[in-house]
Amino acid sequence: MKILISNDDGIYAEGIRVLTKALKEEGHEVYVVAPIEEQSGTGHGVTLHMPLRYSEAERDGEFFGYWVSGKPADCVKVACGHLYKDIEFDYVIAGINRGANLGTDVFYSGTFAAASEGVFYNRKAIAISLCDPDNSPYFESAAEFLTEYLDKIQEVEFPAGTLLNINVPNLPIEEIKGYQYTSFSNRKFEDNLVERIDTQGKNYYWLGGKPGEGNNEPDTDSVVVKNGYISITPARMDLYFKEFSETIKNY
Repeated sequence: MKILISNDDGIYAEGIRVLTKALKEEGHEVYVVAPIEEQSGTGHGVTLHMPLRYSEAERDGEFFGYWVSGKPADCVKVACGHLYKDIEFDYVIAGINRGANLGTDVFYSGTFAAASEGVFYNRKAIAISLCDPDNSPYFESAAEFLTEYLDKIQEVEFPAGTLLNINVPNLPIEEIKGYQYTSFSNRKFEDNLVERIDTQGKNYYWLGGKPGEGNNEPDTDSVVVKNGYISITPARMDLYFKEFSETIKNY
């Protein structure tokens, strides 16, 4: 298969290297276009008021892919609209992200945005993240699972406007219990604005915080990952809410 890979951690991140290597070893034709710098938390932003630059990137002494000066969605636009515009990609895959993209995380996630942009180009798309990585992230577990999973779903046609959001526990592959299809939890990041003073004596804020627990519904992504399973959440880009539309029309 022909696969485009991007991410939001940057082209020199470990997760994208591990995923690219694993897919190539399975015989897939892999193309990498990713941000030159980390773009975590940029959501589906695009670059409108400054130039987008790109260049070849090397890793381990050989060509690895292209870096782009913009955001994850920019990278997929540059790849599908210019660099590889004549290639019919079977998949656009974003990851492997260092950190979870569970629940409401997806609204902020550059990883999810890169996959979503692939949807806009009518490609099957997957966002994949490694949850709660510490100093020993098991990116290989996520990569091994995804390569096997792609074989299983090879004949599956994704409905228009849809993608898969995958979250993998940070465990050796043999300790992962399996995978489950889930819904999104209502986990929300608990913001903590830290006020500081710069060298000019002016106040500024540094955004910090930690992920909240969210609900405990058994079929949600947060709970499934916490229980040692891989979470696969089908998502769609159509935000239209028909039921509410019928209600609001009465006013």
